[in-house]
Amino acid sequence: MKFYSFILISIIFFFLQPDEKVHCKSYHSMYENYIETVVNHIYSQIISYRKQDSNHSIGIEEAFQPNYNLLNFRQKYDYTISIINFKYHEILRKYLDLINLLLGHCQRFYNENKSSIHFISCVQFLEIVVNISKNMIENLHNAMKFISYIDIKFLFFEGCMVPHSEIHVIEFIHKYVLEKSVETNSFDLNKSPYEINLENLTKFYTDASIRVNNFFRNITNLNTLIINDLKEIKIAELSYDLNFLNRDILDKFFNEIIEVWYQNLGFEEFLNPKTDDFIPPIDPDTNQNDGIEALNIIRKESGWEKMNHISIVYFGKNISVDRIINDEVSNINFQIKKEHVSQLLRCRFTEIMKNYRTLISAFLYVCNKDAVNYYHICLIKLFSSFAKSKKMLKELYEALVTLNESSIWNVHLSSKSSLHKIFSWVAGFLKLLENNDFSLKNIVENKFEMVEQLLVIFKNHLNIFSDNLRSDLSTYDTRCSMDIKFENVKDYVSYFRNLGVISFSSNSELINQIIHNACNYFEKFFEYVSKSCYEDLGFEKLSHCKNKELDTKLLCVKKVSTDFI
Repeated sequence: MKFYSFILISIIFFFLQPDEKVHCKSYHSMYENYIETVVNHIYSQIISYRKQDSNHSIGIEEAFQPNYNLLNFRQKYDYTISIINFKYHEILRKYLDLINLLLGHCQRFYNENKSSIHFISCVQFLEIVVNISKNMIENLHNAMKFISYIDIKFLFFEGCMVPHSEIHVIEFIHKYVLEKSVETNSFDLNKSPYEINLENLTKFYTDASIRVNNFFRNITNLNTLIINDLKEIKIAELSYDLNFLNRDILDKFFNEIIEVWYQNLGFEEFLNPKTDDFIPPIDPDTNQNDGIEALNIIRKESGWEKMNHISIVYFGKNISVDRIINDEVSNINFQIKKEHVSQLLRCRFTEIMKNYRTLISAFLYVCNKDAVNYYHICLIKLFSSFAKSKKMLKELYEALVTLNESSIWNVHLSSKSSLHKIFSWVAGFLKLLENNDFSLKNIVENKFEMVEQLLVIFKNHLNIFSDNLRSDLSTYDTRCSMDIKFENVKDYVSYFRNLGVISFSSNSELINQIIHNACNYFEKFFEYVSKSCYEDLGFEKLSHCKNKELDTKLLCVKKVSTDFI
């Protein structure tokens, strides 16, 4: 009967899903209405730009112009995001062309005389240009970030080809401009600060240009309507005549970009909403203030560095750890940030449980193949090490509870961000450890009946877990992308056999060393997981944010598993 409880967990989850759908429908509709309002506002402004800039004559040509009012929301969304992506990169290309023009001018003065007043004045003016562009770059960056905060899973079915915010280029330029505005000159006895600045600006231009050119090179799937309108919608004009280029002209250019492509499109109000239509809805089942505070605490912790080999897969786009945790969390981006953090942790915790299972299997393999004559001794060592994993499992469990009670993780079972399977696996192992003395403290020497009984229980549980894990891993690539492959049993066994193995006087010494290696690695794995996935993620710092009741679906698991925390 011990193992039916583990199976019941899945049954409980299955029958509780209808309530989830009722909740989702309510909040999803509110969120969908909010995003539709935002997109319609941006879209209407862009259409007005097209009409202002269009010079075609009225007549037969006019009659064949598309009726923009008849586009559905999906078409409007694709149109709006595609136009913004393209036009923002056009602005950046024009900005970089300006930088390049001035770089060439300064380089000529440098070649003539690197100490001349003309060279120094040229570099100083170039630095002024970068500094006064800061406001424009920052606004464009904020606009692109806002678009990246839209949780499109509430709007479209996954599998749809939906444009994403192409934020990488503006992010790179934004970072450089911010650093430039506060930098102190590098100390180099062989070069003047103007030479150093020229070199840095040249490198910046080269790197940024590569990124901009890659964007235009990789544009695909733009429909005819968007392509035609891209030609008709103009951005601010800028003269590249060095004889007339001055700060007033540049200020006018930058300010016009801000007005037309940031303020008029509504981003200023979206990011600081004053009207109800532009205030993002709050999930009624979420204590959002707690969730925001909790996310802002844990995102600054060092444990995320251990996940840099993982990206989440979100509507066909890979999103890195840095992209997920680098922004301050607010009411504007809380929805997407909590989903992305939960999905990332699902990827990470699944990796941990997969490695946990593989290590156990590798240890069993050593007992079956290497330690044939010391089989029961090997099993005792395995069970003793396994018992020490209880601390790791408790902390994983506590981390999952904390995520739910601090409103970061909502239990939507069909979601890629749902951690309920991890929760049930961890709870199942804790139940197993609570009900059985795997430490074997009371075993009588050479009386191995207890070991055999534990082995049956252990293998039954491991088989159930392995089946569940295998099923979950079959869809792992749809939500997670990893730069490294999972270790397999052979990898671990080979490591156990070869670590610190030298010539031994007897076979028994060799076997003892292999078993020792397995125990040592197993127990260090527990310590590593406890530190990297609990302590270094700051879960201990969130006790004051845990003001939401544990989700009833998780209470069912907790009830089945008894009080093991």
